[in-house]
Amino acid sequence: MKRLAWLVILGVLAYLGYSHFVRTVSSEEAQVRELEREFRRATDRYISSMRQAGEPGLVILADPERAERMVKDVRPKLQELMKTLTEEKAVARAKKLESQVLTFFERHQID
Repeated sequence: MKRLAWLVILGVLAYLGYSHFVRTVSSEEAQVRELEREFRRATDRYISSMRQAGEPGLVILADPERAERMVKDVRPKLQELMKTLTEEKAVARAKKLESQVLTFFERHQID
């Protein structure tokens, strides 16, 4: 029973490793993924800077305006990329990212 459990765990790990490292991704999908990473980094920075801005003395270090500008910069890049996308998968990812960006703007009242 113990061996079976280890075989299942190793099988799952092997599948995850294969799907993460070996699976090929088209260039369009890779571009969308890069924008997703950039958006994630920008939102993380925005949220952490807003937290720091709430603490006395850290407003200067937080720089919430720069973080907000980073979040705003993702949308024009995404809109430019969406004009050139042809693959269905890449277009779907881009639309999902655009909805995430708009939702973030609405939640945090960013114009």
